[in-house]
Amino acid sequence: MLTFAFAVSSGSIDKECLDYQSDALSSIRQSMSSPERATSESTLGAILLLAGIDARLGMPRQVQLHMGAIRQLLDVCRTKGVYLSDGIKRAIFWQDLNSSVMTGSKRVVDHTTFSELHWARDPFSPNFFILPPGFQSLSHVFDEEFIEVLKDVHALKCIRDNSRIGRGDVVGMARIDNHQASIQSRLASLQAHSPISECCRLAAYLCSTSLRCKIWPASTIPSHLSSQLLYKLQEVSDDPVWDDFPDFLAWLLHIGGGFALPGTIRSGYLALLRFENNTRLGGLYESWSDLLEVLKQFIWSEIAFALPVKTFWEDSSS
Repeated sequence: MLTFAFAVSSGSIDKECLDYQSDALSSIRQSMSSPERATSESTLGAILLLAGIDARLGMPRQVQLHMGAIRQLLDVCRTKGVYLSDGIKRAIFWQDLNSSVMTGSKRVVDHTTFSELHWARDPFSPNFFILPPGFQSLSHVFDEEFIEVLKDVHALKCIRDNSRIGRGDVVGMARIDNHQASIQSRLASLQAHSPISECCRLAAYLCSTSLRCKIWPASTIPSHLSSQLLYKLQEVSDDPVWDDFPDFLAWLLHIGGGFALPGTIRSGYLALLRFENNTRLGGLYESWSDLLEVLKQFIWSEIAFALPVKTFWEDSSS
């Protein structure tokens, strides 16, 4: 009921939400008095729910408090040998990571914490794990770890475009989930060494969220990443480094703008793109087919990206 009330209130806390939140906290306190109930998946799930709402409200201290409790309960589970299902482990990982991305809270787990989330490259698909040609001229500004992550994002794109995994293929879906978890966990931990690498890190993260099923693009994460990318692009728009990489700048602007929600952020992308079209991007492309050839040099999925990005391009051309 707390989740429903929060959704109905458009992501804000009203009296009904506060009442349900109070009930949830009371239930958690009662559960914490019993070692068996404290380590139950229902208790862990309730704490994750509160952490998720705090993340949506931009409250990093509260997120940290709840995820810190999760960390302590995980330690108890490990000590006492309490079994936790694959589902609750994945829920903990994703809530921790997404909350950190949204609020900057310190993470308590990563992609190596749970064996169920471990992932390695498929040796039978080596051609998937390559650095797209557009990034090769930029490789000198990225460290080796970042380059390897970009290869993994490209591979996720290839899998997305060639996937025959159905909803009933639990093993296949779990492997893709682990692939995405590895990518995003590493991207979240990477320290950017320059404005251009930070822009690329945000765009790569945005791509990895949008390459999954419809649930991910519909979440708050893509729009948040899009806004962060816009702020960084605006901050460094005068940097002469972009003069040497207009194609990369075009990719960043269209990926970010394509997944921006209508309103201030999308308008900001449109204004910046129109400005760059009259300066650095002048003559780079004259049509959608021209632009598409530019975008394909980087991370590009016709299935996942074409519709929102083409709509954004059309808006910028009107």
